[in-house]
Amino acid sequence: MPDKNENLKPTTGHRALVLALKLAVAAGLVWAMVHFDWLDFDKLRSATARPGLLALAALMMLVALMLTIVRWRALLAVQGISPPTWDVLRLGFIGFFFSNIIPGSVGGDAVKSYYVAREHGKTMEAITSVLVDRYVGLYTFLLTASVAAAACWWSGGYAKVFADSRIVALCWVVAGLAAGMTLFSAAVLSRTARNSPAVNRLLDHLPLKKHIRRLYDAIYLYRDKKRALAFVLAVSVAAQVPMALGTLVLGRCVGDDGLRPAAYFFLAPVGLVVNTIPISPGGLGTGEAAWEVLFKAFDSEAGAEVAALWHALFLGWSLIGMVCYLKGKRAYDAAIRESAAPNTETSDAAVDVH
Repeated sequence: MPDKNENLKPTTGHRALVLALKLAVAAGLVWAMVHFDWLDFDKLRSATARPGLLALAALMMLVALMLTIVRWRALLAVQGISPPTWDVLRLGFIGFFFSNIIPGSVGGDAVKSYYVAREHGKTMEAITSVLVDRYVGLYTFLLTASVAAAACWWSGGYAKVFADSRIVALCWVVAGLAAGMTLFSAAVLSRTARNSPAVNRLLDHLPLKKHIRRLYDAIYLYRDKKRALAFVLAVSVAAQVPMALGTLVLGRCVGDDGLRPAAYFFLAPVGLVVNTIPISPGGLGTGEAAWEVLFKAFDSEAGAEVAALWHALFLGWSLIGMVCYLKGKRAYDAAIRESAAPNTETSDAAVDVH
């Protein structure tokens, strides 16, 4: 009988190859930016001469990250999962840590789903919570950027910027996506759509229809939790404020004194959306390139440096997650070793990793 592990080797090798390629892309992008003077290390060194501003930016980032964890906890509660506060914080920071080492920030979401499912036995509910959390985060990014773009245009201070048809097109794309997500959300949570024979026929003909229907049922729970959903949206919008202002402070650290706060409320969300594209681990390289292009459109030369500082601060905070993960992993492995015995009745028991 063939060894089952042999069937996994090609998959493992494929994943390793994909990761290596994405690391190469990140390294190539960083090299290109340095080579073409897009990333100025002198500016980065000058930022260290302003430790107060860096500390302020780090604090604002921490506030924003904590608010996203509060948002996720509220989404978990709707699914009937109410872990202790420390557990949510631990898993939140573990997710941030894995976002740095798995290509694309969604890698951290997968890790959070795994841990919640393992510790609470609710796989679909755990997956739903992180998917909706990601969806709400993306929605508020686009909504914030749309409002900020309108404010920049209305102020008249960026007439030159909005004379560029590419920037105007980008703003319309962002606003269109925000509007589209609003309509899509209303449709998914609509009782009429849920009871529609056409929708049910569609669900019955989809691949993995059983799992998709369970996911749809879990998402639909939010329809009857309007107060919880309003709280989630409010927290998500609130998280945009310290994130954008923290990015502004990073801009000041590298000498960008020209951009107004409203511009950062557009640039930071759009840049972070690009940063989530799973091209390189943690968006390294792709984030710097995207932010440089965006900032240049607003007559600023600080985009790549701001993104590099943002990545450095995010990595710093995510190390908390690394410590939590290693501590929990050791406890989990120790519990498995202690329970290893001929009697396997406890093999399905939950393992405490706190």
